[in-house]
Amino acid sequence: MRTKLYANLAILGANLLYGVNYIAVKEILPEHASWQALALLRGVGALVLFSLGSFFINTDTIERKDMWKLAIAGFLGVTVNQSLLVWGIELSSPVNASIIMTLNPLFVMIMSAIVLQYPITRQKIAGIILGGLGAVMLIVTSRYNEFTGAHIAGDLIILSNAIMYGLYLVWTKPLMKKYGSFTVLKYMFMFGVVPVFFYGGPGVLQIDIASLSPVVIGAFVFVIVGATFLTYMLNIIGLKHVNPTTVSIYIYIQPIVATIISVFLGQDFFSWYKVLSMVLVFVGVYLVTQTNKGS
Repeated sequence: MRTKLYANLAILGANLLYGVNYIAVKEILPEHASWQALALLRGVGALVLFSLGSFFINTDTIERKDMWKLAIAGFLGVTVNQSLLVWGIELSSPVNASIIMTLNPLFVMIMSAIVLQYPITRQKIAGIILGGLGAVMLIVTSRYNEFTGAHIAGDLIILSNAIMYGLYLVWTKPLMKKYGSFTVLKYMFMFGVVPVFFYGGPGVLQIDIASLSPVVIGAFVFVIVGATFLTYMLNIIGLKHVNPTTVSIYIYIQPIVATIISVFLGQDFFSWYKVLSMVLVFVGVYLVTQTNKGS
């Protein structure tokens, strides 16, 4: 019971960081860096941190037959996930991204049933629907929601990311049962960051470091350390002890974080429907976290 509690707290912490990440990314793109450059910096930065950490944390020896599985995990979780979301946001908007990513728990639940044979229960379905409804309400009622359906290409890219990230969670679950969290992440980033060099390298060289303000530098540091290294670590720790659907349902926490920050900065305000939206999210998350069969 205590292990499950710690796992859920780890996933919650990751999504709190992800909620702030939307604001940090918006501070960087597209004025100070391209999405390709940011994707590479995130991947390389996290790989360096995981490599340094391996000197202090014992890592498992990977069986040769599992190397290709880690390579695929790296492609889905690093190459694709680090690129498609920021690319989609650049072509569309953070609000569109937030709404479309609420479909992720649905994809994860379906993939978990097909690949891992996890049951689709009425409680899971109810939790996903309630949480998704609350998250969408919270996003579309924001004072500065900037919602638009004009950026179809960006929206399709974000939708693709939601599907691929769901597949990443399901694909990684068996690896987490066999190896330690740190080991999986180190190899995953080692494999996943390589393709990003081909399209992210030129963009990194074009960044004018001397012109960056302390706020922008802080945003870069947060995105690399907080929203990449720490979030992957916290999510993968959670995935080791709970099912993929439980990990994905916490994505509904991210709009709450963004709303609270906006209110704090004076960019938005609280209202009864925002409170109702948050209650629906919390109820939805609770329902899904109580169905951990197969974890």
